[in-house]
Amino acid sequence: MSSTTRRSILRIVGFIVSILLTLTGILLMRRQELLAGILLIVGSLVLFLVLSRSIEKNPPTDDDVNSLKPYLFPALFSIAALVLTAMLIFNGTDYNRTTSLNHWATAEWLLSMSCLAIGVFWISRWKPIHPKAVLDWIKTNPVEFGLVILIIIASLVVRMIALTGHPYPWSGDEASIGTEAHRILSAENTNWFNTGWSGQPNVSFLPTVFSMLLFGENIFAVRMTSVITGLAGILALYLLAREWFGRETALIASGFLVAYPFHLQFSRIGVDNIFDSLMVPLVLWLIFRAVRTKSLPTYLLAGIAAGFALYTYVGTRLVIAMGIGTFIYIIIKQKGYLKSSLPHLGIYFTGLAVTIAPMVTFFIKFPTLFMTRIGQENILLNGWLPNQVAQTGQTAWKILLEQFTQTVLVFVSQNASSNFLNFDRPYLTILGAIFFLIGLGVAFRHLFDQRFFILQAWFWSVLALGGFLTVSPPANTRLLMTIPATALFIALGAWEVSRILLQLKFKPVWVYSLNVVLLFILAFQNLFFYFGTYRERYYFQDANAELAMEAGLQLQQLGTEYDYYLLGIPRVFAGFPTTEFLNPGTPKYDLRADGIADLVLVPKRGAFLVAIPENENLLRQIIDKYPGGTWQVVYRKVREEVLYYAYILTQDLISSP
Repeated sequence: MSSTTRRSILRIVGFIVSILLTLTGILLMRRQELLAGILLIVGSLVLFLVLSRSIEKNPPTDDDVNSLKPYLFPALFSIAALVLTAMLIFNGTDYNRTTSLNHWATAEWLLSMSCLAIGVFWISRWKPIHPKAVLDWIKTNPVEFGLVILIIIASLVVRMIALTGHPYPWSGDEASIGTEAHRILSAENTNWFNTGWSGQPNVSFLPTVFSMLLFGENIFAVRMTSVITGLAGILALYLLAREWFGRETALIASGFLVAYPFHLQFSRIGVDNIFDSLMVPLVLWLIFRAVRTKSLPTYLLAGIAAGFALYTYVGTRLVIAMGIGTFIYIIIKQKGYLKSSLPHLGIYFTGLAVTIAPMVTFFIKFPTLFMTRIGQENILLNGWLPNQVAQTGQTAWKILLEQFTQTVLVFVSQNASSNFLNFDRPYLTILGAIFFLIGLGVAFRHLFDQRFFILQAWFWSVLALGGFLTVSPPANTRLLMTIPATALFIALGAWEVSRILLQLKFKPVWVYSLNVVLLFILAFQNLFFYFGTYRERYYFQDANAELAMEAGLQLQQLGTEYDYYLLGIPRVFAGFPTTEFLNPGTPKYDLRADGIADLVLVPKRGAFLVAIPENENLLRQIIDKYPGGTWQVVYRKVREEVLYYAYILTQDLISSP
């Protein structure tokens, strides 16, 4: 492309930009941002007049026009994407939300990404992979293909076994996500670009919405979302590991995740944390593949994938920083990359910007919602560290060292006994820890290789931001992003040992067989623990969640003509998320000791009255007022003790006491 043609392209691009800026200025003025709107319009009109004058004085030649024709169609779609994004931001600043406005915003978001994709795919002359090429690859690599299929099937099987019954009981967080999905399905919530439960963007609940459409509004559907996400994470890890280190390391790493209890647990619980283990390998794989192939569509997909990290679990936002950091490191390490890849980087960041635009608009308007969980948990932001220094008399560095030690040791020697796991062992078995440490050493030895550097930066940044710089480390929910990295370290360790054995003239078939045996031993150890000891002893147990689940199921069986009364104070409340998810719309009441004397049950309604063991005497006072009902004692599944006392009154038994 000649310099004259480049100048013509720049003039035309500037001409279009000036029109878009004028549109933006008008939209700002309609939002009563008069000064900003006027300044933008004046600037855009000046740019328009300068460029139009320049085009008049130096019109493009026929050769210039012909060279621009291939770019015209994709340029129109790219411009449409930017216009739609501007309209989306404009709509996003209107907080008098209506259902119609929300639907328009959703359509603008989806169309903006689609238009950008069409433009990029068109200009790159992308063609889908021919089925014959796929079949040829399978014929060339039958063993690898067969092993990948086996890994996916095995992963699905172990994640489906007794899915609704283990782990037990259902957690309130799972139910909260199910409730948010129900609100979207019932059109109670139509604004995708807002936050819901626990400050999570509403888009994060859409996978559960799709699962509920397939499987119904039940706990199976909620947990099935995590099963699919976990499987996708294993596949993404395989692709990244193969891109970085080859097929052997990829097969070992993804094979290890099949039965890794940490990953297995969160692949079976219906919470969004599992997205951490998917988004990192997916985005890094797309970035490194884009850099290697120089494919514009892959750069775009990498940017869009990174953008979606803003819409999932709070900790997943680190993926956006990882993507930017990865490009910075590649620019530093690869001479000439920045100069030769500016258009590619532009597409990546355009894809990222278009994807995150509506959510960024929301967070700019409500910055406290963006910082909710971060501000609560980070010890440098919530005042925890100076308070600990004052209370203990220790130096800040000593406290941070203790935090660091507690976080790191959970992989090899300290029990993962905190929330959502309650393991009586570390993340890794002794055998797994050995290869993990070997792999960690291998990665340090090759630290300045960009693959190993990014891997180490990934692992240690999560340990810092999700581990020792947060309250009560190690918090399992904040360390899920280390799962794929841990599997990679184990695979690197195993393959390093294999390389040494090959150098010692061991037969390759024996070396490969040893790796298979290693994976089988690790899988047996992990599955024996997870489906044996861990399940049989109900380490996941929680009395309040168990009561909410069992009482909720019993109330569900009684039907919608029954009201729910709970004597659970101070431990548990009637509107516990699990009970609410199982019985949406059913009236629920918390009863207190000082309100028993004045209690009047609703006439022409059945009553399901439940009391925790500590409040049995209060329930018996109600029986004196309303005799004739059915008394039940419900025992815990996890140990020999009463879970709750229940008293059931049919409609005909409820009248004035």
